[in-house]
Amino acid sequence: MDISGIKKNKFWISIGGVIVIVIAFYFCVVGPFRSRNSEKIENIERLLTKLERYASKGHKIRNKKWIKAEKMKLEAARKIQHGYEQFYKERDTQLEKIFGSFDGEEIEDEALWANRYIQETDILLDRIKARAIPYGKNALHFKQWREKIPSWEEIIPEQKRFWITEALVNIILKEELEVDYFEGINFEIENAVSGDTTHTELYDTIPFTVEVGINVERLFPLINEFLKSELSFEIETIGLNGELNRLRMPETVEKSPRSGDSVQKRSFQSPSIVNVVISAYVLDFKI
Repeated sequence: MDISGIKKNKFWISIGGVIVIVIAFYFCVVGPFRSRNSEKIENIERLLTKLERYASKGHKIRNKKWIKAEKMKLEAARKIQHGYEQFYKERDTQLEKIFGSFDGEEIEDEALWANRYIQETDILLDRIKARAIPYGKNALHFKQWREKIPSWEEIIPEQKRFWITEALVNIILKEELEVDYFEGINFEIENAVSGDTTHTELYDTIPFTVEVGINVERLFPLINEFLKSELSFEIETIGLNGELNRLRMPETVEKSPRSGDSVQKRSFQSPSIVNVVISAYVLDFKI
């Protein structure tokens, strides 16, 4: 037996075994490791790409606690907004009403509404006459429908102006204010907008002026009545003129400088009576 040949064969067999083991190790251990490592590198590169994209757009990375806190703040803001909307709806209820029928339901027929409108305006005028307060020839500007039946596009704004007029008459007729005379209520041009348009997405404005003669000591109570009203009155300016600041003797009859149909004022008018012109508007909420 050739021992040297056997030794040589064992050597090559050993070399072959080692090679097989190395190959097996590479495929079983090194290969999967490299594959997993490559996947991790690709994931990291994708993540870095996303982070760079977020950074370029100004996005910020937040943790779960921050996100939870923001969701709670958002929910709280929604509740507050809902509360505001309910407040606006309650404040707008009086202005959005339509004349009711005898059974309490709102009138839906245009002709019936027009008849009711005439009745209600007559009632307001009768109330002023009953108090014997001198008033101007055109103190109340009510729509004259005549034989025409108004459409709802015409009715809605006129209905709102009626509620405003009624609220103002209720204020003027309060005995504790002791209004000396009532010159009139004038609504400005339709769709006129107040100077402040910051919140026009929330409400429109219905501007008007009201002019009365009143003892100067009753001026603040008069303004207070505006603030207590169910309607959302906003006063812009208050103009004063009359016997008090002209420092002259009262006259039996005095004409308003802006109108030939001015009210016939009381005889022996007190020097403390002032002519008050209030420019204001009512908020007509859209919510």
